Parts: sequence; structure tokens; C-alpha cells
Amino acid sequence: MTEQRKNGPMTERTDLAKIGLTAELIGPLQFPNPIANNNHRQNLQEHSSKLQNHIAVVATNTHDLKETGFGSIETCRFFYDALKEKYQTVTFHEISSISSLNDIVTSKPDLVVLCSKYFLDVSNNTKTWFSDYFSEHAIAFTGSDRNSLEFDSNKGKAKTAIQNHGIATAKFFQACPGQFETEDKLPLFLPLFVKPIDAANGNGIDENSIVRDFESYQSKVKELFESYGADVLVEEVLPGREFTVAIFDDPETDSRSIMPVEIIVPKNEKGDRILGCAAKQKNHELLRTITEPTLSAVSELAGSAFTALGVKSFGRIDIKLDAEGNPNFLEANLVPGMTPDSSYFPRACSLQTGSKSKTNRLSAMTHSEVALKIVELGLNRINILQQVG
Repeated sequence: MTEQRKNGPMTERTDLAKIGLTAELIGPLQFPNPIANNNHRQNLQEHSSKLQNHIAVVATNTHDLKETGFGSIETCRFFYDALKEKYQTVTFHEISSISSLNDIVTSKPDLVVLCSKYFLDVSNNTKTWFSDYFSEHAIAFTGSDRNSLEFDSNKGKAKTAIQNHGIATAKFFQACPGQFETEDKLPLFLPLFVKPIDAANGNGIDENSIVRDFESYQSKVKELFESYGADVLVEEVLPGREFTVAIFDDPETDSRSIMPVEIIVPKNEKGDRILGCAAKQKNHELLRTITEPTLSAVSELAGSAFTALGVKSFGRIDIKLDAEGNPNFLEANLVPGMTPDSSYFPRACSLQTGSKSKTNRLSAMTHSEVALKIVELGLNRINILQQVG
């Protein structure tokens, strides 16, 4: 009996030695950690519940540019963070060169979120339009194509297109310094509103934008021409209430959500309500929902402008009333600001009550829900193209 007991463990140790193990190397038995296993299972479940699309968020530093798109890199990362909650693969790309874009093409994402319109190479002052670039590489992207985006970049071009579609907009002309020698040569009567033709976020607009005499007109035109290097836009002054309208459009479900809000700007020292860069930076303007009959009138014009300019998926249309209370198109923002708590597009979405009128309106949306909606619409467009193909 003693020999058997001795030979038993000796045989076991010999077998272990054959494969290079000893009791000392094996150590104590390891038992599963139930908490760790539960966490692992939970992570797997969360991962499996996410949609399997690869979404690439493309941003560029727009701090010194006239056009800023969604906003700062930090704002674009808010989008990235929101999308990670729903999609398995979300990547963030801060574009600083063409090679950065090539890397995205190599990764073959299902959809690219365009946080701005183009990458500006300051070394040679050339623009690479993201919509053009990804179209050439057969990669889907959010928002509009370049043909429509140029209506965002050129306010005069947008107003001309709007006029050609019979949509109301203030009378206007484009000007450069010295073009008109005297007041009586001006195409429109003073007072007039003078602003850059291709700037966003109220850049170039201030308390001197409304000019009431020819000297002020000449001074403002010269200032803007020298600052922005392009002709300036000169319009009739619209004295009425001002509105901004966030729009989502989904051809797959044949639905359009139109979300107008009124913008009430504090009066400046001259007694004017001017929504310029300084006013926007202070963030003191009040946004509020509107009621009938203004609601339907503003919504109808915004929807007509959206269609006339060929906008895809989402955009923001700015509108102002004339002296008779009729809505007039101001401009289109097709890569609108998305900064939480200050940008008008997400704020307009957050103020909706879900009530129904002649337009299909969404309920109030959080900033994350806005980001998810934009991507959803982009993916829906892919579905439509696949069905057509």
C-alpha cells in the first residue's frame, strides 16, 4: 500500500516533467472571476448591439478660416463621441494634408461625416473639397455635394438661384471699392446692408453693416474688400423679425422635418438688431419657437429654398421678414455650426415640441441625437443608391 501511494505521485510528477512543467511552475489553481466574466459578457453584448458600419469623422482646423463648418475640433469630437455609442467602428481624422485623406480612402469607411467643406493648403492657398475628393473615390459622405455647397460659400450665387426659382429675397447687388462714384449711381437706395459674400458665423458683420449715407457705404465696402479679398454683397435692409430653420430631409422615407425658430438679438448702440460676429460670440441672442401664421409661411419658404438649392439630407436656411411681414431668404448654411449650446442648428432642434402643422416636425432632440440623425440620413442615401443600381 505504501509503495502504491508513493508510485502514484511520482508517476504524475514524471508525466509533468515530460512536458516541461513542475508543480512549482503550475502554481495555485485559478478560478474564474465572476465579476470580470460578467463585464466581459456585457462588453460583448454592447458591441454586438451596435451597428456594424464604419463611420469616419473628417475635420480640419478652421480657426483662421472665413468658413468654419461644424466648428472647432472639439465640437467635431462631440460628434465622434456620440457616434461611438451606436456604431462599432468610428474613426476620427483631423486633416492636415492630402495624405491624411488617402489614409481614409484606404480604410474604406461606409460613410464619411464631413465637418467642414474643404481642406485649405495654406502653402499654396488651394482648396481640396472633401465632397469632390470622396466622390472621386466612390465613398459616401454626409450632406450636400459641391454644386450645392457653393451656394453656402457664395451668398450672391445663392440669392441669384433663389430669385430664379421665384422665391422672395431682398434686392441686392455685388460691389467693389470705387465701382460707384456717387450715391445716385447706386443700384438701390440707401439705407443698405453690406456684408461679405463668402464668410460665415457673422464674420464681417457689425454695427456699421447698415449704411445710411454714401460715405459709410464706401467705407464699409472698402473695409470688407480689403479684409476678405472679394466683392461684397449689398442688400436692401429687411426691418422685420429674423428666423433660422433647421431641416432634415430623408428621400428614403419621403419625409422632411422643418424646424424654425426666431432669433431675437439685443439692440446695439445705434438701435439696430444686427446678428454679427460679436453678437454671436456673446451668445446673448434669444431663440424661441414661433406660431401660426408665421410658422407656416417661414417653413414653406425654407423648404422651397432647400429644394431650389439642391440641398441633401440637412441644412439651415436663414430668413427675415420685410416691412410687410413677408418672409425673405437670407442665406443657406449647408455645413452649419454644431457647437452645443450656441450653434443655431442644434438649438433649433432642441426647441421643437413635436407639434404638427403643415410641416412634418420632430420632437426635441439632444446634440447626440442630431449627430446620429445626420449619419442615419447619410446611410439612407446609400440604400437609395443601391436600390437604384
